[in-house]
Amino acid sequence: MTRTDGAATRRRARVNAGVRHPVAWVRSHVGRRRGVSSSEPIPTGAHEIVERLSTLPISTWTYGFDHESVRHLGPTAQDFADAFGLGDDPRHIAAVDANGVCMASIQDLHRRLSELEAEVQRLRERASGNDLPS
Repeated sequence: MTRTDGAATRRRARVNAGVRHPVAWVRSHVGRRRGVSSSEPIPTGAHEIVERLSTLPISTWTYGFDHESVRHLGPTAQDFADAFGLGDDPRHIAAVDANGVCMASIQDLHRRLSELEAEVQRLRERASGNDLPS
């Protein structure tokens, strides 16, 4: 069994990406703008991501090439870029960025839920022990 050098593997992946997606590769390397600019700083924690996500406008729309019965739901790319400052342009939402926002939000909400469940359990135990303050 042979081991491959990590740097060589990454280099090969970059070359292959340029061959498979030449327009995207050229655009990413010669574009005058890299990344999305936003008035908001990059979120620093899951709690901040949930707070921003809770204020993100959600819309429904139909693309011009779709049949009129096909509907889509979600934020606009511009609103997403403004809220999170993620991605390489404000006209598209990269799946990795949307997934990252969702995963961080789920983790924070799970943490909050666990804390609430623990508090409810403490209150139940206190109530069953008749330790309620008068």
